[in-house]
Amino acid sequence: MMKPVLLLGTFVLAVTSPLQASTVNEPPPLGAILDLDGTPIPGGGNNTAQMYTVNFVGAATSTAVTFAFRDDPAFISFSDISVVDLTTASGNLLLNGNFAGGVYTNNGNECTPVDWTYANVFDAAAGGEVDADCGHLGAGDLCWLDGATQAYDAISQTIATNVGDNYRISFWVSEDSRCEASGGPPCNFSRLSTNGDITDTGGNGINVAVYAQSAPGIPEPASLVLVAGGLFGFGWKLRKRASSGSGYRPRSIPFTPCLQREPLGPSQHVQLNQKFRRAVRKRPRRHQYSSSRCALW
Repeated sequence: MMKPVLLLGTFVLAVTSPLQASTVNEPPPLGAILDLDGTPIPGGGNNTAQMYTVNFVGAATSTAVTFAFRDDPAFISFSDISVVDLTTASGNLLLNGNFAGGVYTNNGNECTPVDWTYANVFDAAAGGEVDADCGHLGAGDLCWLDGATQAYDAISQTIATNVGDNYRISFWVSEDSRCEASGGPPCNFSRLSTNGDITDTGGNGINVAVYAQSAPGIPEPASLVLVAGGLFGFGWKLRKRASSGSGYRPRSIPFTPCLQREPLGPSQHVQLNQKFRRAVRKRPRRHQYSSSRCALW
């Protein structure tokens, strides 16, 4: 089984000390083979699911397939991911592409899907996790639910590839910002916040970017650091506050953290959310977990 490795665009893997803190309103990594920036958000942000595909040519015997997410005002639901070889018939080359295979802790995220690697080098609040009943098939379908704000987080998996073969990446995306007002113009994915709010959930940055980077012979390190010309680094603490006048509809209730070992009172919820840097003004996640794991495993 190939081990998950993260390699985004011009990023390299390294084990290092924290880098200089970064600024807000961070762009996605360079080198995407698909960037939804500038394309319409399905249903105007009403949770309508849409399938996306992108092809790439294998350039090495292993390829790191990575998905980066940002949603300032709300959440992106990302589900049923596959990579197939169009040249040499294959099934889905990704493991746990429907997120039904369980979760584990990786880089501080206790809700990372098994067989995937997680990265959130900007420590963006409301980062992604596996959630229930949010996939494009509806009830019972799991998804990766991501609300990373003012910066990108990512999940990645490395697969075996044949040099010269054509591959197709497929996945479903829905989004729930309700950004398109009734009778108003359509709203588009945006790699950055363009409405003047570059610090919190009042921004309008909503995006998904896809990467397929050759990763020959790269071992899984003890920890992952993304180095991209000084763009990314640890130590950036994103503080969210109330926002208004954006046209988007940020939520006003801190959502429940994935890991909840016992019923919590309101004050305990706030403390636990702050511990995971998730005390943000967004709606609760769809599924209220009550087990000691993120979902039903």
